[in-house]
Amino acid sequence: MSQTTLDEQLQARIEPFLGKTGPTRWSVRPIERSAVWNFCEAVEDANPVYWDEEEAARSRFGRLIAPPQALMALNMQSWWLPEFLRERAAEQEAALGPSPTFLAHEVVREFGFVTATNVTRDEEYLQPFGPGDGRIGQRDRLMSVSRIKKTKVGPGVFLTTEIDFLIEAKDEPIARAKNVLLLYDGTKQGKE
Repeated sequence: MSQTTLDEQLQARIEPFLGKTGPTRWSVRPIERSAVWNFCEAVEDANPVYWDEEEAARSRFGRLIAPPQALMALNMQSWWLPEFLRERAAEQEAALGPSPTFLAHEVVREFGFVTATNVTRDEEYLQPFGPGDGRIGQRDRLMSVSRIKKTKVGPGVFLTTEIDFLIEAKDEPIARAKNVLLLYDGTKQGKE
């Protein structure tokens, strides 16, 4: 099968997912002070608005906040949960259904592009967030899928996704990310 035909088939299968926004998925836990402190310890960030409630209250933020770059860490899923909580999370996930981005990833994998490498990620922070804001929600949109490209690691496609992050307390956006992911077939490295 020619490269053009593969491209046409892939693009036709992906097209229904482009520009569609997936359901909002919420972090397991609310933003908590100890999690913010754990992140700050890991990156050695001593900014008082992350650590000291009195200093933070006198700041332009008026409260303790989280470092913006902690967004992904505070939004990570749990490494382990008791069985009853795993079951509850699985039921909630099933009720939401898959996002268009997830469905597009499945299609791309059917074409043999199963290895993923994140190429770029740009984040724009829209407003401060921190303890008291509840959980972090995210919803994604698949913006584009490239034609099949010959890359150094093997043939693959680039998927561009936009992700909106929001806080539960106000249901307001706090950040937006643009992510470019390369999904490729590493078994054909240097063969095409």
